[in-house]
Amino acid sequence: MEALNVLETHFMDELFRNVENSLSTENRMLGYPVSIIYTATSVLMEFMDRFKIGYHQYEIEKMCKGFSSMPKNNIVLSHKSDDGLLEILFGLLSEGSDFESKKKSGSERTPDEIIDYMLDIVGYHGTEIINKAIIDPACGTGTFIAKMTQRFLKALEGEKNIDVVKEKLLRKELIKAFDTKPCNVYVTKIVLISILIRNHVIREVKDIIEMLHHLPILCRDFLKVTAKADYVVGNPPYIRIQNLPDQYRKFMKENYVSATGRFDIYACFIENSDKILAKNGKMCLITSDKYLTANYGIGIRRYLCQKGHVRKIVDLFDTKFFDAAVLPAIIMCENSVSMNDNIEYIGIKRTSKKQHYDCLTRKDFFEYIEREEPKNKIIVRCGTGEGELFEVSRSVVKLPVEGGTWNFSSVSENDIKSKIDAKRYCTVKDIFDVCVGIKTTADAVFVKPMTKEFIRERGLEQEVIYPLIQSFDICKWAVSWGDNSKDRYILYPHREKQGNMFAIPLDDIPNAKKYLEECSDILKKRTYLTESKTREWYECWVPQKLSRFRQPKIVTRDIVSHNSFAYDDSGKLCQGNTFFLTCKQSVFARQYSSMTEKQYHLFALGMLNSKVMEYYQKMISGCLYSQKYRYTTTNMNKWPIPKIAFTEAVTIAELVDRLLCGQGSQDCIEEQIDDIMYEQFELGKDDISKIEKFIGIGK
Repeated sequence: MEALNVLETHFMDELFRNVENSLSTENRMLGYPVSIIYTATSVLMEFMDRFKIGYHQYEIEKMCKGFSSMPKNNIVLSHKSDDGLLEILFGLLSEGSDFESKKKSGSERTPDEIIDYMLDIVGYHGTEIINKAIIDPACGTGTFIAKMTQRFLKALEGEKNIDVVKEKLLRKELIKAFDTKPCNVYVTKIVLISILIRNHVIREVKDIIEMLHHLPILCRDFLKVTAKADYVVGNPPYIRIQNLPDQYRKFMKENYVSATGRFDIYACFIENSDKILAKNGKMCLITSDKYLTANYGIGIRRYLCQKGHVRKIVDLFDTKFFDAAVLPAIIMCENSVSMNDNIEYIGIKRTSKKQHYDCLTRKDFFEYIEREEPKNKIIVRCGTGEGELFEVSRSVVKLPVEGGTWNFSSVSENDIKSKIDAKRYCTVKDIFDVCVGIKTTADAVFVKPMTKEFIRERGLEQEVIYPLIQSFDICKWAVSWGDNSKDRYILYPHREKQGNMFAIPLDDIPNAKKYLEECSDILKKRTYLTESKTREWYECWVPQKLSRFRQPKIVTRDIVSHNSFAYDDSGKLCQGNTFFLTCKQSVFARQYSSMTEKQYHLFALGMLNSKVMEYYQKMISGCLYSQKYRYTTTNMNKWPIPKIAFTEAVTIAELVDRLLCGQGSQDCIEEQIDDIMYEQFELGKDDISKIEKFIGIGK
């Protein structure tokens, strides 16, 4: 970390002496907060110079305590345009933090065209907004506040009277924002003031000082805000529960119904944004889209269903409209008297299909999807030259009750899904145990070194060494293991006793003990094990029963572009980026009891790899980048299994066996399996055409 010099320390002590959220010890040791404040103040001085606002040094000290002690010759801004100066301020958030800092703070800058789109769909424009209060719940460095201020000034129809503006901004607090970082609050105030200077509303330094002291841009936690607002618009932080202090987790769990499971803080932001809406107020947030389908989203989904305020959801999937580490979605809610079950849904995905329409810019693109009459699905090219192609699906949907997952698509696609659901005899959950593989949380110790040569050199005991199926080993239909230089064994220091897994005492495995102790600096960093009263420091974090791995099983990857299930009866263990399915005793299975065990597994494998099952997975799972999909226990358990005649089941098993033996064309055999499955779900030619067109993306 970079230590501060004496002048910088004085600067920080003066500046942050009276803020509600004081700087953390870590931040006080870093130069970055100093750089933010120093740079932002320099930008403000440049704006004052350009717009002929006279000032004395002591007045700058009133704005930014400690600034006078800093050297003034480090930043040259005269070559920057007015817009360029604002970009410097905005960039203090997104360009000044490394990835880990962003991950902990949950911060990411939102592009202008998306901010404009969000303000448009809540109706924040026109003269009616001059008496309406709007809140940015997590202002960052003021990108949303900048757009809000520009629209607010436009609504005032060129009003240049500073007293009128101060009345609305300071006393009525019509534009308000929150952030827990003092640096962000300071920069956002300067963004708003700079816009007022550019619009010739502020002409004197005394007004700047008053604004800096009294603008309702507050260093406060939005999740503790209860004051009502007409609009709430913004991009809340994305921070998972494991990155939050225990006391703060407790606060959220006690005050927010959306704090369920291993939740993310943005779910609570959605809830509070809705709670503080005034009558007929509207909120619009852009967040991760994971709450739509993830287990932890059940709380916020249930809350939103009960309130009946959701009006619109725009899922941006893999569009990469900005550099967030998550796949984003926009939600818009309205606190109106009437409950409304009909939600407008827009899904936007990358595609390679031929376009129907061209848009020159992303701003044009968002204006286009709002302006055009709703259609089932359109392909739009965005940008000049080759540009980017996006598939836009539209539909009116109903929210599932009791927190069910929100898997939305176009009207025709939902109709096909409904047909498939109608022919469901049971689900995957009824016939399989779906388990995730072993998560060690220390693969560098347990997996990566474990070649045959390493195991032999170390003399590691055979009791703790097992061949390991990794994600790349799984191909559609079969597992390929042993020929790839990346193939590995796993050091698995566990025994199974009476159906439970226990750590093997280290004295029972002396050679493994020596190796594990050599790696103890890595393993003991896993505090969730070292602080446990029932676990050992050298264990794998999520072990699975050895008896399950030894059964014949079906395995698949966790992230892949298409269904890629494979059969394994070798007893190999599976890594945490795979899933393995073992058969249950069930009513469904009893209908095929005269099959051999392998026949039954091959029959099941054929069903799982069919196009209709792939279609269902892609309908209920959010698309990730590069047209890949996440396969989870929750989603796979939902897959519908139709009632299949015994003769058809035997045929599927025989076809899969031929595939595994390399007999005949794979495409031809897969087509025969698909035809059987289509027939079981009673899908017609038009349905089949739409399914195959839908899942053909990325294959």
